[in-house]
Amino acid sequence: MAKVICEACESSFPLERVKDLKVCPVCGESLWDEEIENDGNVVVGSNSDESENGLMYFDEIATSYKECPDLNGVYAYCRECGKGNSLELDKFKKLVDKEYVILKDNITVTCRGCGKEHKPRKILYKRKDHYAPPLPRCPVCNSAMLKKITVGSKFLAAATMGAFAIPYNSKTFECKDCGHRF
Repeated sequence: MAKVICEACESSFPLERVKDLKVCPVCGESLWDEEIENDGNVVVGSNSDESENGLMYFDEIATSYKECPDLNGVYAYCRECGKGNSLELDKFKKLVDKEYVILKDNITVTCRGCGKEHKPRKILYKRKDHYAPPLPRCPVCNSAMLKKITVGSKFLAAATMGAFAIPYNSKTFECKDCGHRF
């Protein structure tokens, strides 16, 4: 299996994943020059000063918002300005979570922050550096729409129900979609 190694950051990628890309998904430097060295099954791309403007990464594909489907989409951000862009799910031909997404043929994406256009159809996954930990999700329906069970509510249940409130008091969250407590 052939590999591509970026000379700028020394990251290696399978050839099949980066053959359609012009720049390194890690550092943004050019992967391909007119001459590509081939040593056995390692393809080495040389770096140049030209990098493609407006290259975007995505860090989340949201599909679990049942009550508010407008929140579902792909959350991408620009490499240049760091501005987040929310893209609707119907703009994509293929979605592979934590790997890549492919835009449909007639769709172009422009950054809302810097106005640069993302030219390749493929957007790779890259977690943001200042990424917040993921939200807890319901184990039954996988919804992120949760309500925290307050200490006052637990105290009131213990005062009224006594020992029968132990199953209720051991829970932290209640799902707003299915009502499951966990």
